Amino acid sequence: MSSAANTSGENLETPRRAKPSSLKVLPEELPYIPLREGGRFVDPLEWPADREDRTPRALRGLAKIIDGGLCHRCGSCVGICPTGVLGLDKEDYPAVHNLSACTDCDLCVKVCPGDEFDLKEAYKNTLGVEADVTSTHGHFIDSFISYSTDPIIRERSTSGGLVTGILLNMLRRKEIDGAVVIVSDDKQLWKGKPIVARTEAEIVSAMKSKYAICPTNSVFGEIRDIPGRYALVGLPCQIHGFTKAADLDQRLKERVVLTIGLFCHAAVEHEALRIIWGSLGDKTKSATKYISRVGKHPGTPHLEMKDGSLYPVYFGEKQGYRPSSMEIINIVYRLYTPARCLTCFDASAEFADIAVGDPWMAPPHSGVDFYKGWSFGLVRTERGKVATDNAVADGAIINEHVTRKEALACNRMMGTEKRWRAFRVIETLRRQGKPVPAYGPHGFRFPRQSGKQFVKTEIHMFTHMFCHLPKLRSYVLHLTLSNVGYALLWLNCQRRSLRFFVRDNIARVKNSLFGRR
Repeated sequence: MSSAANTSGENLETPRRAKPSSLKVLPEELPYIPLREGGRFVDPLEWPADREDRTPRALRGLAKIIDGGLCHRCGSCVGICPTGVLGLDKEDYPAVHNLSACTDCDLCVKVCPGDEFDLKEAYKNTLGVEADVTSTHGHFIDSFISYSTDPIIRERSTSGGLVTGILLNMLRRKEIDGAVVIVSDDKQLWKGKPIVARTEAEIVSAMKSKYAICPTNSVFGEIRDIPGRYALVGLPCQIHGFTKAADLDQRLKERVVLTIGLFCHAAVEHEALRIIWGSLGDKTKSATKYISRVGKHPGTPHLEMKDGSLYPVYFGEKQGYRPSSMEIINIVYRLYTPARCLTCFDASAEFADIAVGDPWMAPPHSGVDFYKGWSFGLVRTERGKVATDNAVADGAIINEHVTRKEALACNRMMGTEKRWRAFRVIETLRRQGKPVPAYGPHGFRFPRQSGKQFVKTEIHMFTHMFCHLPKLRSYVLHLTLSNVGYALLWLNCQRRSLRFFVRDNIARVKNSLFGRR
């Protein structure tokens, strides 16, 4: 019938387009093949199927995760790839650097904590306890505030130098051969770069917070290739990635003998740091180092110049009040929090052996001055306790125990905001039919909020509205860095100072009347 209808005798079969080889290593215009925002791995397959297409299914699956907004950029997939297929693009997303080496083993998809991380199962396997989904601090067996006994480390570290003190002590005791840490990038000073530090000098060079998002776990390949014992310092999502990677590669499980997690509200998109860097003008040409905090709790970021002098990153020309690192970062968070950070519940590195953060709490007694440099720590496992006890016994750090109630008050606001924000965003995305992370088996649901918490979460979500309006957020950041922004930051500083004054004095009165609890 069809041939009879074709009275012209023409061949109506649509010719198939000639396709480039799916195993071409690199495109000519880029040093890598992207796994997001379109491209051969993201675009739908054509019908009928091309039998010559040998594009690995694993990379298609990974591209779906990344393009769907579920990528933490933790670097786990890059680090676990056994054949060096994956690298990073300019925004530190995974990208294909050597397609022809892919064996389609699917490890890059299996290791991804952004796509799937079974919260309750991880608690049982890692900590041996049942998960409390509503807990902002997770399971811990000890809590303390601490500082390094080395005055230089205490002065130059972000808070009290607890992480550096523990790592140096373990290296001196020959309990580790190296540690995964973040140092400043040589070319883009504001950017972090993961390394396996093997000397005391390299560990010390990693001091200070790095706020730009950074793929720490991308260096797992070095740990897999070079036998030894290692410590890992990472954000909560990176600890999640390690937890999954250790289940997939026995070498990682055996060789990483300690994990130290850092408290985290969110990472920051590179665009924000580029704008801040650009606001410094010609000053950046003479800069040799970017220091995220000068001064204690919370300190202010500075550039170290060629002549050894320091220049403030924010409002360097102003005299008197100067915004702290935290004051600016708290605004940047509300503008440039990555999509996957909005659906991450873990603020306190719940699956690390030791969790470390700033001591955002009332001083436990009058003898503690946080402006001199203190860190807050939670020990979650026995090997974490051994590491901290050894550091104390060897005189590397000084610990002061804080009560469980005091520990739960530390960083409580940040932890509560992040946790309920994640629950709220996930449920919204699920109703919209968009990709969401799986934190449990099919049917797993998060707990319902109380009415009071619901109102707080909605207000918090409103402050993050520009995270969903990327075309407008740069204008808000530029306004923040202007004279108008300077005045608003000063007013906000007065508000925060009053809140901390009230908090500290209430705690002081309670301690004097009832003692520490």
